[in-house]
Amino acid sequence: MTCFSLINKNYIKTIGIIGGIGPESTIEYYRLFVKRYQERLDTKDYPEVLISSINLTELLGYVFTNQQDRLVDFMVEKIEGLEKTGIDYIAIASNTPHMVFDRIAERVKTPLISIVEETCRVVNDKKLGKVGLLGTKSTMTNGFYQKVAERYGIEIVIPDTEQQDYIHTKYMSELLFNRIVPETKEQLIRIVRELQEKEFIEGLILGGTELPLILKQADFADIEIFDTTVIHVESMVDRMLEINQVGYFI
Repeated sequence: MTCFSLINKNYIKTIGIIGGIGPESTIEYYRLFVKRYQERLDTKDYPEVLISSINLTELLGYVFTNQQDRLVDFMVEKIEGLEKTGIDYIAIASNTPHMVFDRIAERVKTPLISIVEETCRVVNDKKLGKVGLLGTKSTMTNGFYQKVAERYGIEIVIPDTEQQDYIHTKYMSELLFNRIVPETKEQLIRIVRELQEKEFIEGLILGGTELPLILKQADFADIEIFDTTVIHVESMVDRMLEINQVGYFI
């Protein structure tokens, strides 16, 4: 059994977050991070965390024109800025930049916490073999989620091309700005229901950190919803407290 009261705060690790991609989800990252830190340590203290809010427009310009080399350079530059503070771990608070995660990780010194790896591990822990994936078009179609999931024996399926375009458009024009439109929510739920009927998915990965603003577990009684923001934050708190995957201090 883990005894959090025995933690020496001098040994708590420091976490850096590459945020602003987008701003609404970064706010949620910080809120959840504070909440889970306080809950797990049973404390009113606040965790020390460094957030580097970067230029979303520049990042998306590289993503949507498939300039992956420039995307890697851009992300490495921002991460190196955080590294100068001497932090122990860094998390990129967005799914889409993980399309080049391995290349970024090779070029920086600080360990990175992958939202994709952590999410696939949680899906595997639930013993699900087939799940749907929603996100930006780049996240759904670039294969980086599928590549990691395959290592766990998990099959990932995505909506058809027309539905991908719809999701991407609504993501970029509404969700990034925290605009929750009831008609959009209804259509997203219909898309997921179609995946259930045609592909027999057992769960759904919300592979965009703004998607939990509009889709909740309460919307789906018969499949498991994987909120990648929640999963990522939990793994960040694990690293901060140096907890291993079975819940003990390292």
